[in-house]
Amino acid sequence: MFKNEIHSYDLIHFMRDFRVVKVEKDSYINISRNQAVNEKVKKLTGLTTLDALYLSQKEVESFFQNCMLLES
Repeated sequence: MFKNEIHSYDLIHFMRDFRVVKVEKDSYINISRNQAVNEKVKKLTGLTTLDALYLSQKEVESFFQNCMLLES
């Protein structure tokens, strides 16, 4: 999917760093810290809400359903 446009180190760091905290029934806060890597992944995947501070449950679920990192 990324066709060598992102280093594996950055991708692993993104996966370890990406965190959301549930604050209400259908509301989450993104507490990820590495915005540089988030920007790279956002650009390559087209997931515009990746770096949003507030996320709905639907956005969080959509992110994980649509972000398969391995090509079949």
